[in-house]
Amino acid sequence: MAGLACAGALHRAGFAVTLFDKSRRVGGRLATRRVDGFMFDHGAQYATARDPAFTAAVEAMAAAGRAAPWPAAGEGRWCGVPGMSAMARHMEQGGLGTLHTGRHVAFLHRNGEGGDGGGWRVRHRDAADTGPGLVSDAGGELAGPFDRVAVALPAPQAAGLLHPHAFAAEADRAPMAPCWAAMLAFNDATTAPDLLRPDAGPLRWIARESSRPGRAATPECWVAHATPEWSRAHLEQPAEAVLASLQAAFTQETGIKAAACFAVVHRWRYALAEAPLGTPALWDAAAGLGVCGDWCLGARVEAAFLSGSTLAGMMAG
Repeated sequence: MAGLACAGALHRAGFAVTLFDKSRRVGGRLATRRVDGFMFDHGAQYATARDPAFTAAVEAMAAAGRAAPWPAAGEGRWCGVPGMSAMARHMEQGGLGTLHTGRHVAFLHRNGEGGDGGGWRVRHRDAADTGPGLVSDAGGELAGPFDRVAVALPAPQAAGLLHPHAFAAEADRAPMAPCWAAMLAFNDATTAPDLLRPDAGPLRWIARESSRPGRAATPECWVAHATPEWSRAHLEQPAEAVLASLQAAFTQETGIKAAACFAVVHRWRYALAEAPLGTPALWDAAAGLGVCGDWCLGARVEAAFLSGSTLAGMMAG
């Protein structure tokens, strides 16, 4: 969301923008999993809109049929329609500049490093063949030169790219918690509540996906998020073991004893900004380097949007 907001604002201001995203589609944790006829929002669950700028953005999404209130989640909660990724699709269709998906940015070269001329060059590689978080000034392809660069990554990954430059220390002191997400589907409807927030045990959030606007009632799909503490303690466990533990916790919390017709887990290594810096964005005008993300301002979708929008204003100034 931070990168989309930044790139979109700069593109609308008339700048030539190039955006690199390691995923096949933009959106990051604004993610929707579609598989075997099932549909799960397994990343960010909803967005709140308090700031006028983000409120206007969400209302534009709603007018386009890409967002709607989610009453089951509580007053003022918005979700994408038909899934959370629709919010990202709406921003992408608004114009971002030149978009390269499936590309892992491995290094930032400044002032002629890695090529002739000035400015910045971005070394990027095929994400499918690159390990997570790789930082390397060799291999791949060089793009640029660019007058200015914005880094919109989770803090630990941003720190790797920033260490030769500015703001590495700030990224190093903004920890992000992991989250194991379980996705379960059942052929028949159940009588469990649409939403549960357990106050003990491995799970902190359980949501019936069919309670979201625009979703079919059956097959019944559920998403359950583990707590940061449990996720961190089990971060490197095999997915099969994690799934078994979270399914057992899901059964205990919901009372749903039927066998799931589909069950899988996803590990978000950097899911929650635990100690945001409390500043909208970081910008070094002399170097032409900026940083944005929810870990700058706050652990919410809205905070990520405001961070990216603020950085765009700094870069355009």
